[in-house]
Amino acid sequence: MAITLQTYLDFHKLGLAAIPVKWDANLKQATEYPKHGDITEGVPSPEFINQWLSQWGEATGVAIKLMPPYGMFDFDLKNTDKKSVFQDWLNIIQSTNDKILSKICIERTRSAGYHVYIKYSKLDHKIPCARNDKGEEVISVYTGGLLSFCNPTPDYELIHNDFNDIEELTHEEYELMITTAAYFNEYQSLSFGQSKVAITDYPTEYENICLQFDYSCTDDVFETLLNSIDLYRVSNNRRYNKKSYIPFLRKGSTAEYSAKAYFNYTIEREGKAYAKSKRLLIFSASFSKFPTWHDSAKSGDNTWSLSPSKIIFYKNDKDWTATIEEIQMICDSAGVELSIQQPVTQQSLIHPDRLKFPYDIFPEELQNYIFAHRIQHEYTANFMLSAVSTALGNSITLVTMNSYVVKPVLYMAVVAPSGGGKSPAMKAAFEAVKNIDNMLYKHYAERKNEYNSLKALYDKDKKQTEPPKEPKLTQLIIKDSTIEMVIKILSDNPLGSCIYADELSGFINRIDQYKSGDEIQKWLELWSGDSVMLQRITREANKVDKPFCNIVGGIQGGLLDMFSKGANEYNGFYQRFLFAYPEPEQKSDWMAYEIPKEVIRDYNIVFNDYFIIREQDEKIYRLTPEANALYGEWFNYKNKKYNQAISDHVKGIIAKYQNYCLRFAVLIQAMNDRLNRQDEITHVSMERAIRLTEYYLGMMNKVTKFLTPDSPADKLQEPYKTLYSQLPEMFSTKVATEIAEELKIKSSTIKTWITRNISGKQSLFKQLSRGEYEKIY
Repeated sequence: MAITLQTYLDFHKLGLAAIPVKWDANLKQATEYPKHGDITEGVPSPEFINQWLSQWGEATGVAIKLMPPYGMFDFDLKNTDKKSVFQDWLNIIQSTNDKILSKICIERTRSAGYHVYIKYSKLDHKIPCARNDKGEEVISVYTGGLLSFCNPTPDYELIHNDFNDIEELTHEEYELMITTAAYFNEYQSLSFGQSKVAITDYPTEYENICLQFDYSCTDDVFETLLNSIDLYRVSNNRRYNKKSYIPFLRKGSTAEYSAKAYFNYTIEREGKAYAKSKRLLIFSASFSKFPTWHDSAKSGDNTWSLSPSKIIFYKNDKDWTATIEEIQMICDSAGVELSIQQPVTQQSLIHPDRLKFPYDIFPEELQNYIFAHRIQHEYTANFMLSAVSTALGNSITLVTMNSYVVKPVLYMAVVAPSGGGKSPAMKAAFEAVKNIDNMLYKHYAERKNEYNSLKALYDKDKKQTEPPKEPKLTQLIIKDSTIEMVIKILSDNPLGSCIYADELSGFINRIDQYKSGDEIQKWLELWSGDSVMLQRITREANKVDKPFCNIVGGIQGGLLDMFSKGANEYNGFYQRFLFAYPEPEQKSDWMAYEIPKEVIRDYNIVFNDYFIIREQDEKIYRLTPEANALYGEWFNYKNKKYNQAISDHVKGIIAKYQNYCLRFAVLIQAMNDRLNRQDEITHVSMERAIRLTEYYLGMMNKVTKFLTPDSPADKLQEPYKTLYSQLPEMFSTKVATEIAEELKIKSSTIKTWITRNISGKQSLFKQLSRGEYEKIY
């Protein structure tokens, strides 16, 4: 049966993007339809459809390109032995809220499955609702540009309403449909006890108390906790009597249930089962403060499986301090005893979010300058820290334990995507340092001209004149220099300089050019502040007794492994770097904007003070007894982590960052003292230094998977990272393409990516047969 143009136009009038196809009734599939690129970019126009019909002749089928707010519940009954799933689902919907049936359209498919077409304003991506015990999809919501063959295509029959009857669902109605579908899920994911390792992402400082609470939490305490977030047990429902979970319903909801609570949840570790770690799985989108099943469908992670501690954490707006206080209060009132050995980092020292930069380390003038820019503030703050260190240089020193000398030398790498704003942030932070450098060069040029004149007189008559002394260039910023030139510059600049590398990849590549030399070793020595000597046959030896040289720059996440290639994985090179890798913010739209003049003025005044300090005698700082005790407590706590660590990489990071904490302390004290220079590092400065160190330790945890990955999968960048996590253990090209479409990856691109990753040492997949693959990791 030929389908006329008018049929497609009728679909378009309803807001449904209909596409012509040639349907083979014997094969029960489409044999011809518009090219993939034509049907995935925008909605096909009537002119396009007419042109296609003219070119290909009669169309015998219809495919709807499902675009939000339209979607379709797909019941793929061939993937389940329980053929009554659709009817059972429909019965629950009808008995709970029969008004929904007047707003939807249902058809029977060619494979005896069902399509339920809906309209809901918040649809934006495909959602797997229920899988069989092998992980194959049984119920899914399709939208976001995916295709659905439909009536009047042969073998597709409308059995309830038609497309004209589709109306917008309310939030409650959609939630009822989606949570009821989730009830039929049989697949137990890794977050349901199949993992061999307990998945915990508590901050290190709170892990002990949280895990104790999770495993000691009684049934009564757990249920009271669920009631506190408006979840109540579904009672008198025989359907759940034999289930391992207990259904809970949000107060006021008409859904079948809103969450599943596992009171006897188990986790496996090294082949042994550990029980009583209770878990909550929320299926309702109404819990906006909590990660839910809807989030998991997007990201493919396990963070929506909530332990008792996590429930309290999200309930308290992700404030760890408030979370720990509530845990202790619950334990006191319920008579639950926890063996808590609280290191200093558990309460007063760690920011509620370890990965947030502690801006209060800076004087108020510098904070105002950072926040006045429309660039991502965290980028500017990290570069600002390096700029302050460069300005102060060798003018400040911390001496502890009588003779242990610490200089605030910083090796800084800010990780951001291309175009994310790292270069403008770096330029803004170093503006005052560059101004000082320009002034120094201008003064040098004047003295150089004077020297040239005197040198000419001396060369003309050496008996009548004294030889002039050639001036040396004082410079804070070094660009594009070899190690030979760097050491030469440092020998002329005892107060210190900074390698300013807009792209650190160029700096790393330049080091790699000298693999047969000792360039890496020189940079290891320079970080430590030890005297460094460069000897070459072709030139005089250069020695710097008290070198001070920072490194600062930006790099893209995909290039991070440059820091740990070859010998750099083991020589301590990458452990010496501070990595700032914040989540990139949305790029701001263009707008006319000027930073207030007084903010710029105050920023320059602060750096002028630093330069005045730089020109004065070296200032020696020592720790006050309170600061020393605080650092000692934190140091010893990190030492436990060091001694427990199996990996040499982890040991190296902890050791270097214990040293960095002292560098931060002297830097924070000096930059806040400014011209009112003190002799001691206070308890307040040490507390800030510890918080700053913890921030960088958190960031280092984030980048370690790129620097020393356990597998090639750890090095994947978005969107391929999400794609890989969502792929089943065994999959076909078709499945990969469907998932890729959700992530806006073209089918041709994903096929090339899979092919590229099925051979070599860094392969991700093993090919099982033509078009079928297995994940290696």
